[in-house]
Amino acid sequence: MKNHGEEKLCDLLIGEAVLALLQEKAGISRRALLAKLQFMLEAEQDEERAHATKLAIQDVMSEIAESDSPKVGDREQMANFDIDKYGNDDSTRH
Repeated sequence: MKNHGEEKLCDLLIGEAVLALLQEKAGISRRALLAKLQFMLEAEQDEERAHATKLAIQDVMSEIAESDSPKVGDREQMANFDIDKYGNDDSTRH
């Protein structure tokens, strides 16, 4: 669990990573952000910032996992897509 100071530093480091990506004219995505944070962690000398960078990496990884997993509504939409793919004659069958 993060305390307020860790959370602030974590957010600051994410911001630094985003700014670095922008300066590099790189695309901004969760995966690009994750790669930049991992690069920053390897170069980090300060123990507190390294710890906060690890927390930021965990946050981004959980966001990636959450966005990659289908949600209930997504499954319903996928099912509707599959039905529409094979044709739907709009007839009622009981």
